[in-house]
Amino acid sequence: MSPGKFAVLAALPALIGCKSAHDFPPRADVQAVTEAKPMPPASILTDPGASDEYNAQLENWGERVRSAGVRLCRHFQGEGMQIDCPED
Repeated sequence: MSPGKFAVLAALPALIGCKSAHDFPPRADVQAVTEAKPMPPASILTDPGASDEYNAQLENWGERVRSAGVRLCRHFQGEGMQIDCPED
């Protein structure tokens, strides 16, 4: 075996154990922070129940987006980014 082939084989375990160049944040969190704001139905103008339902949808959407944003902040902080993340 040539010395070049031996060097490649010797380095193989190190290459396999290497972390990728990018440690991406969780896909679900990226999708959550880009989730579109719910659109109000026309019925919110005339139906109090529809208005209440829409307000609940907005609250839930906002909570999901913020929770994902906090998790992303912690992910990037763990990767070495100098950033202060909220407690929750």
